[in-house]
Amino acid sequence: MLVIVINVVPVFARQCSCPAVEISKRLKCPTGPGYSDNPPYYVGMKYFWWIEITVEANTNLSSVIVYDRLGAELMIEGITVNEATMLLENYDYDFDYSPYVWNGVVSVNGASGNLNKDGVTFDGFDIYWTGKSVKAHFMWDIGAMSAGETKTIWLIVSSDTNPAGKQEYTSPGCYEMNSGATVKAILASTGKQSSAESESIRIRVY
Repeated sequence: MLVIVINVVPVFARQCSCPAVEISKRLKCPTGPGYSDNPPYYVGMKYFWWIEITVEANTNLSSVIVYDRLGAELMIEGITVNEATMLLENYDYDFDYSPYVWNGVVSVNGASGNLNKDGVTFDGFDIYWTGKSVKAHFMWDIGAMSAGETKTIWLIVSSDTNPAGKQEYTSPGCYEMNSGATVKAILASTGKQSSAESESIRIRVY
């Protein structure tokens, strides 16, 4: 008699664990005044874009900070934290430059600074600039977040002029508007740091 023995090994469902913190970034769809200009984009034209940055906490976090930097062809026009105020040039934080050149003066809702590595700090935001192209670097200090909490802001940017005074973009091609935004946070349960990164945003200029 042939006896066949079959070992049955239990299969356990694979556990799915969410990252402690997540970040996403996209261009706000152009549905009217105050939103990103529609493509296609052409050389030598002034355009405006709304970059939406969203941070999600999947556990209790502290010291949540977002870092990002823009392409050299872009300048910050404003920051909005309330979607209801999304009207052209009606930002929660309006940037005023005089002029937009290295070491120029920048004012944001009463706070002032210079277009250099010292930059300007206001209400949890720290913006500074590097190089002759006045490349903007961006930091958003969120602080503590509870599990399930979401924070969103909109960074309004536009194509600026290059050091020679010509309107960007000056040549056709594929451009990276900004690097992938990075978020860093401390887990309340362990005290360890967690981080995440979004993809960069790219556009084509004709």
